[in-house]
Amino acid sequence: MRPTIFKQLLRVITLTFLGVGFANAQQTGIGTITFQIGDTRLERDGTSTSITKGQTLKEGDRLITGADGHVHARMFDDGFISVRPSSRLSIKSYVYAPQDPAANRVGLTLESGVSRTISGKAGEAARENYRFNTPVAAIGLRGTDYVVQALPEITRVTVSKGAITMSAFGPGCLANSLSPCTGPLVRELSAAIPHAYMEVRTQGGLPVIVSPGSGRDAPNRTVPPRPEELRVFVERPLTTALASELLGNIPTPPEVTPPVVAPPIVVKAIVTPAIVAKPIVPEIVWGRWSSVALNNVPTIASFAYSDFEITFSNPFFGLLRPSNSSRFPDSGVIGMNLLQGDVYLQTTKPSLEKTLTQGQVASGLLQLDFNKRQFSTQLNTVANGTPYELNSLGTIYSQGMFVGDVARSNMNVSGAMSNNANEAGYLFDASVAPNQKLVGVTRWGR
Repeated sequence: MRPTIFKQLLRVITLTFLGVGFANAQQTGIGTITFQIGDTRLERDGTSTSITKGQTLKEGDRLITGADGHVHARMFDDGFISVRPSSRLSIKSYVYAPQDPAANRVGLTLESGVSRTISGKAGEAARENYRFNTPVAAIGLRGTDYVVQALPEITRVTVSKGAITMSAFGPGCLANSLSPCTGPLVRELSAAIPHAYMEVRTQGGLPVIVSPGSGRDAPNRTVPPRPEELRVFVERPLTTALASELLGNIPTPPEVTPPVVAPPIVVKAIVTPAIVAKPIVPEIVWGRWSSVALNNVPTIASFAYSDFEITFSNPFFGLLRPSNSSRFPDSGVIGMNLLQGDVYLQTTKPSLEKTLTQGQVASGLLQLDFNKRQFSTQLNTVANGTPYELNSLGTIYSQGMFVGDVARSNMNVSGAMSNNANEAGYLFDASVAPNQKLVGVTRWGR
């Protein structure tokens, strides 16, 4: 037998056995219950039964837990699902085809309660066919480990590894689809900043990132995990120690015994107290993630106070404002002046390595029209000696957020304003060449 014929025959035999293995996996189920405690039920084909350890899961199953119930399941693609107390989770679809990743399908729906998911090989190989729904929003996959809380009018999600996208349901985000949601209301949350979470409500529909210091309603905090959960991610309050971790490990200086010094001779004198001007604290601030921070740029962790919230973020910047920002004009037109701007030219090389070159935001205009609930902005930037004129038109939302319309803009804009629209800021990015794009941030004031 010639070597080529032998290799072809071996390949056919191998694929046959792999196909049989996959078929057997489909026949025997999609996962196994690895832990169960308290009041737990499984609904299948209209019948409700108690859940037992070792039980096999199938597509269409619904896992239900009572006030003291916990269920853990290991999926046959090495995924993991935890259903915490007072929760209902349905497995709409779960298909893993190792030889045909395009055939992978994962569709989960958390009807109520809290669930943690570690995505398996099916989702990792075909993220375009992965969807985690709640009654309010859809979550797409960018990473592997996240926790979701589904309330009647709010969905919250926190990420401990990788990243996710979330969007309220709408024209670009259908509940009966497995495809990733698209449109200006889609936002991404990554594990780059621990203990933050993102939430979206039925009214407003724009996901908001809540910073660690004000994250009292984080899913892991309101419904904590049991110790049996794999690699438990327990939320901690933002302390000075945690801020140091985000900024990098800062060595503690050694203790030094102070020398004994004779008390000085005090001479009484009349001193007129100096008048110290109160520092002006910006209402809109921005920083870079610690992993991509530069020496002359503040980090997001340095602004992670309990009274600030993260409104928008991208792989480079985060935009924050006071967490009590809830009062915004109902009418009128406001023109704003550019107070600060930062921009970088990102170049992707053939090796997929990315480099950043700092540019300059030369000038700009921002107009907020509250009568029409629309905004317009223009930026003049320079990078590598080349000028770029950027512009965007878009919608102002009720929470003091504004998002650009891609059909009427040559840059993407995601912005927020402080109370009474005293200040505003936005993140922007724009493709300027096949392998180059501008990424930046601006801050504005009246």
